[in-house]
Amino acid sequence: MKNRVVAVDDHASIRQMLGIVLAREGPYEMVGEAGNGFEALKVCRKLRPQIVVLDLLLPELNGLEVLRTLRGELRDTRFMIYSGTVNRSLIVEALQARPHGFVHKSDALAVFCEALRAVANGCSYFTPFATKLMDDERHTSTLSARLTDRERAVLQMIAEGMSNKEMASRFSIAPKTVEHHRAQVMQKLGIHDVANLTRYALRVGLVASEI
Repeated sequence: MKNRVVAVDDHASIRQMLGIVLAREGPYEMVGEAGNGFEALKVCRKLRPQIVVLDLLLPELNGLEVLRTLRGELRDTRFMIYSGTVNRSLIVEALQARPHGFVHKSDALAVFCEALRAVANGCSYFTPFATKLMDDERHTSTLSARLTDRERAVLQMIAEGMSNKEMASRFSIAPKTVEHHRAQVMQKLGIHDVANLTRYALRVGLVASEI
């Protein structure tokens, strides 16, 4: 029986490549894909796959928040981070969210395949880069850790230029609730303008530099 896999990446070419690799490697079937964080939540909740291959830098809702949300909801699903980010803080926070594997996109494809087999077989797989990073920064924290998951998502959307109305629609909440989250973000970070909030979101890896 094949492992049902959902691929989450904002680049269609990467999702297509993953589909080819999965078909070639054996007992895997790519049953779904998503190009942004909210789409990932919807697809994974609907399909409940055995494995999710997840990028960290996603539009609208980043991969860290997707991982934190689905890790608690889909108990039988295993999550493997496959990301090209070089932001150390973001990687550490992602590892602290307890994925079952981590491979950087700069690693050889053979490493990805080895990690996928390990995760599919109920084991964990973390590259030496990931384990060293955790050892180096195990006792550190970032300002963004003071934010709740919802506040972090709001910060990302602010940096992406979304309005309060658009954020309210994404979360199915009232615009005034978004305003409250926005005010909390500014208060906790001590940053009170959009330009510097955007710079901060870039610095901690909530959004990609090209946004």
